[in-house]
Formats: sequence, structure tokens, C-alpha cells
Amino acid sequence: MKRIFIVLLLIVGITMPTMLYAQSIEELTDIFWNKTSCRNLTEARRSAMVEMQKYADDFTHTQFNEYLAAAPGSDADRRIGAHGLMQFYNMALDKLLTEIPATKVKKGEVAIWQLYNMGYVVKTRTQCFGIDLYHKFAERLAPMIDFMLITHNHGDHYSKSLIAELESQGKAVYSNFLENGHKVTTGDEFTVGNINIKVTTVDHNTTLKNFVNTYEVNCYYGKGKDYTILFTGDAHNYQQLNPTGSIDLFVPHLAVGLNMAEAVKKINPREVLMSHILELGHAITKWRWSYEYGINECEKLQRDGVYLPVWGEKMVFKSK
Repeated sequence: MKRIFIVLLLIVGITMPTMLYAQSIEELTDIFWNKTSCRNLTEARRSAMVEMQKYADDFTHTQFNEYLAAAPGSDADRRIGAHGLMQFYNMALDKLLTEIPATKVKKGEVAIWQLYNMGYVVKTRTQCFGIDLYHKFAERLAPMIDFMLITHNHGDHYSKSLIAELESQGKAVYSNFLENGHKVTTGDEFTVGNINIKVTTVDHNTTLKNFVNTYEVNCYYGKGKDYTILFTGDAHNYQQLNPTGSIDLFVPHLAVGLNMAEAVKKINPREVLMSHILELGHAITKWRWSYEYGINECEKLQRDGVYLPVWGEKMVFKSK
């Protein structure tokens, strides 16, 4: 009888997540954000990833694109936004909006939040910046970001609304394609406050040459507490990754063809944030890498300090 009831509901277009999934989004995000950490892949976290993957596998790229295009408050916005995966997506942004201004960063520490895909917000003791931030409502982050970095001109690595809002506030957006006075490429180096950034432009693949900016970001330049992050976006050739100094944190795309073992061996970072899983603009069967895939890629490296964060997760890193 229960099965017949669910089928009837699906026919008329009504979904019942609490009946179709073993755990609610609230329960899963509580495990991700409060009870576990990407630094320790416990069985509880693995199980939560398995359950969240069910939500992801039930949400198509066409639904995601329709949601992005839907006007806030419209029928499509409400209907698709009610899907569990979109609840997770929006709860992650809400978490950042609450935590970023409330977080007091200690000397020599760096607080980092993953928003979605390869989008991160980094907060030091004195400044806050974003990189590759992509979200339907990303512009809400503008008041708390001092500047932004974009690795390349693919739509899943930036939000036009956020760029417009930042520039309206007189804040710099650095990329290799925007003609806004802050276009940067190989050999460029600039400092914002006490954050120093060195730029190298590399290949995305064998066809898209010189397409991706990598950013070597020293978060405490000249302050005696250097903490350097290497963001490589969708760079695919490890031989092009040549940081000028020691790297504390390496943030690569885990499935763009980059030989991760050779990249990590060459860069020798203290820690790695494997990124770009569950990119919803891609079909479920094509280029939408799962949590299981991400875990396997981390474990292949057979080294400590390799993590797979989830949307909304906050991490605090310390200089040596």
C-alpha cells in the first residue's frame, strides 16, 4: 500500500523526501558540519556521504540549470529549491554568511570555507577573499569579501552577480579574462593588504592552452607567519605547476586529468584540499564526480593531510 501511495504522489508531481531517503538534509549536514571533519574520514562521515549522494543522484543538471535561471520566489524557484540537495546547497551559503563575519581569526591562522565546487572563502586575521565562488545567491557574500580571484572563464567558477556587486562596492576582481583593470597573467604579482599573490597561467587541457590562472597566495606576507596556498583551478599539467616557495595548502581539481601523485610529489604541500566534486551543471553520468570517487582519489595518494571537504565546511589551518 505504501509503495502505491508513493507512486501516486510521484505521478502528480509531489515528492516526499522523508520517505524516500533514510536521513534528512538536516541530519546529514549536522554530521558533516558539527559531528565530523574532513580531516578524519570516520565511518559516520562516509555513511553520511553515501546518503547525501542519493540526493545528488536524484537531481539532474537540467533541474539545476532551471533553478539557477528561476526568479527568486517564482514557482520554479520554490519547487526545485525544496529538493533536498538544493536545501544543502543553500544551507551551505547561509552557514558562510553567518560564520564568516562571526569568526575571529587568530594570529598565524587561516579560516577557509568551501561554498560549492571549487569555490572557497579565505579569512586571515585582517582580510577576507574569495576564489572561484559560484552560487545562485553568491552576491550575498560581497559585503564580507575584500577582493576575489577567478581562475578561468568557465561558468562554474564565477558568479556574474557577485562580480557586479563587488565592483559596485569598489572591490577588485582578478582574472585573466575580465577587462576591468585587474586582468592578470603569468608573471604578475600583486599585494592586497598583507596578502601577496603570484600568478601563472597554464593549460586547462590539450586544447584550452593558457586558459587557467593559478594563484600562489601568501596570506601573511612580510609578517613572519607565512601561510601559502596554491589554487590551481582546472589546471591539468603538473609540470606547469612551479610555485616559487613552499606551499602549505594545495587546492587542485581532482578529476581534470592532473597527475595528482606527481603534482603532490613536486609541490610537496603540507595539506591538500581535493575539490570539484558534485558539480551539478554536469549530467549525473558525465563529469559529476561523486563522494565515493573523491574518497578514492584521496586514498590513492597514500599520504596524510589529504582532505575532501563538503559544501559549507569550515576548516582552520595554522602556519608553521
